[in-house]
Amino acid sequence: MAGGEVHLVTARHDDGAVLRVENTGALVPSVLAATLTEPFQGGAGRIRSHETGAGVGLGLAIAASIVRAHDGTFSLTPRPEGGLVVVVALPRSGTGA
Repeated sequence: MAGGEVHLVTARHDDGAVLRVENTGALVPSVLAATLTEPFQGGAGRIRSHETGAGVGLGLAIAASIVRAHDGTFSLTPRPEGGLVVVVALPRSGTGA
């Protein structure tokens, strides 16, 4: 969406780290948001469109899989005014630092 906004917030806690990404955009029904981490499910349930330039619906699916592989959590929540809030929480590894 042209003219949209993206806000990123990171935080570090004793038990891990959190990344919060919030964007503006079209209204996303909760039912649709629940499917966006499934492969090939774009925002409108479509694969790449040469007319719109929309992706193939793999980005969120890949990101969620990577987070799960590292024992983290990945959540998507529609914003009431449009867009999404994505929260990634990753546990602290046993290596220190």
